[in-house]
Amino acid sequence: MSKIAVLFPGIGYHADKPLLYYSGKLAASMGYEVLKILYPPCEVNLKGADSDQIHAFVNECLGAADAILKEVKPSGNDDILFISKSIGTAIAAAYAGSKEWNVSHVYFTPLVETFAYVKKGSGIAFNGTKDNWADHNEVCRLCREADIPVTTIDNANHSLETGVVTTDTEIICKVMRSVEEYLRSL
Repeated sequence: MSKIAVLFPGIGYHADKPLLYYSGKLAASMGYEVLKILYPPCEVNLKGADSDQIHAFVNECLGAADAILKEVKPSGNDDILFISKSIGTAIAAAYAGSKEWNVSHVYFTPLVETFAYVKKGSGIAFNGTKDNWADHNEVCRLCREADIPVTTIDNANHSLETGVVTTDTEIICKVMRSVEEYLRSL
């Protein structure tokens, strides 16, 4: 193993949706082996859940990540990339923090709770100004504190969509160009 990319989806935003699907394809085209994490059913409605409930679900999902990644035994030269969305950002950051791996991250629409696990300077983030799951200004502040460059998408929701198809396809192109640039910098 020398290059591995792991997709950590959200609850309703699976790996076959645009941000993760195209990021995975991009990583594969750059020589990464792509793995996908599947979580156990979520018994709590995470939207509007308190931090304790979110952290409990994150801890529950660490086992699911470990089941997929238990064979991964990186050496110092391996390139490990976690691409995550929503609650997956917290799970990815928590998992990376539980290992002594050097992991680079792409955080799509991170939750505020994600930053309890984020390693300073560990990646890049994307957030919409109309995200109804996480306060945009708070996420931007936490990104600054964690030295995580954040790309803000005006009028975009938690899926980085505006509801206007042509605008949304332009957004996905812009985001994928940024992801590609980041991957090339690793």
